[in-house]
Amino acid sequence: DKEFESYRQAFAEADLDGGGSIDREELKVLCIKLGFTLNCEAIDEMIDTAKSRGDWQEELEDGSMDYDAFVHFMQVLNEKDGFTAKELEEIQETFEKFDKDGSGDIDCIELTDIMHYFGHRTSIEQVMVLLTRIAFSNSGSLDFREFVRFMRLHREGELRFVKETFVRNKGMDDKLDAEGVRNALEELLAGDQNVVVEKSAEGRAREAEVLNAIDVEGIPFEAPVGVEAFIELAGVVRNMRMKELRKRAGFTGSEISNFQSMFNKIDTTSHGFLDGKQVGRLVADLGFNLRTAEDQNKLVEQLNEARAAAAECGTAAGFKVDFWVVVQLLRGMYRRDDKQTMDKVTRAAEQSRFKAQEVADFQGIFINWYERDHSVFSDPQTPASARSDPKEADEVTALSKTSLLRLLRSVGLKVESRDRERLNNKVSELSEHSQGHIEFADFLRLMRWLLDQDFCGISVLQIANGPPQN
Repeated sequence: DKEFESYRQAFAEADLDGGGSIDREELKVLCIKLGFTLNCEAIDEMIDTAKSRGDWQEELEDGSMDYDAFVHFMQVLNEKDGFTAKELEEIQETFEKFDKDGSGDIDCIELTDIMHYFGHRTSIEQVMVLLTRIAFSNSGSLDFREFVRFMRLHREGELRFVKETFVRNKGMDDKLDAEGVRNALEELLAGDQNVVVEKSAEGRAREAEVLNAIDVEGIPFEAPVGVEAFIELAGVVRNMRMKELRKRAGFTGSEISNFQSMFNKIDTTSHGFLDGKQVGRLVADLGFNLRTAEDQNKLVEQLNEARAAAAECGTAAGFKVDFWVVVQLLRGMYRRDDKQTMDKVTRAAEQSRFKAQEVADFQGIFINWYERDHSVFSDPQTPASARSDPKEADEVTALSKTSLLRLLRSVGLKVESRDRERLNNKVSELSEHSQGHIEFADFLRLMRWLLDQDFCGISVLQIANGPPQN
């Protein structure tokens, strides 16, 4: 009943003249308000689907629809989440491609792989937060229906960015001339909402390589261009960028630069290829242990997977191991680290006796403070290759003692010198890092200790306000 009431209210708002029907343009505007940006092809397909079910009455003479027809349209729209049959088929293929264990669900590790496949630079911790926002069942994974919803949210986010870019560049006639199209496409390319802002010179140079590899000038169009035509052009640019970023396997420009330097140092012949021993040396230099025969066999297996991934990106050189095969190999090895991170968080949550929603809340706080302080306090002049700790070179997501103190004070705790000493000692006890930085799993253990100790009255604050908020 509530669903139909929401349909009736939405229909009434769109039916401006009160005539009991809405036309196609009014329908498109209404769909946008409901969270679905649809083109004419998608709308026509959903109308045809609704008609094929036999419940749809004949359209009005002017092609508009009455309330009953609108309800049938909305039922199809919600079932498909606004995607056409072809798009749903592609989404299904992506889901099955990354559901590596065939469980019928996409877990956090697999969703991280998908984000990298789409060209996003996303950490396992960020994806864990993302999962809590879109997983309806709180299971820590997405079934296919939830994955389709995720893809709709992802699409709408991209389209908002595209429309904002169009508005900034359009003329008085609400269209883009030839120069406006080129400027807008360049803006999309350079200002992509999913690009990590690089602070180092090496990182900026690598990002410039991505931009230069995409020839916006070669994309055909006929000016003037309206918003729908521009959205289609933006889709072309997105696919071109995704293809270019895919071979970088989700690594930032700084990371690629660091890997390239290490590769060149080991490739003493400058042929551009590494043999098995050299590959082993490179991954060992990055902190991966290959002590047992099982570890070495696993490396061979991952190397074969890396060749296949590089071939899919169009960068493989047969059976030889070039730089881009190494990049794919390293993504697979860091994926193993991600799995270990997930296992550590699961164990920490169980030991700390936090509920799933509490873990999700704490994770949002943790990521928020990490991103905030990382952007303020990170040293852009220190290349990853110059750091002594391999985990620091990987830029592990961790909070410093200073960040933790600022977090606690932000919720009103009065931390005196004696309390600060207790806190620092506990962090040092939990931390795996020489500088006392703390990862999320140990952050959960720290939160439990703070609550059990009633540290500076945090239990009272927690009862009144829930987990500490920024």
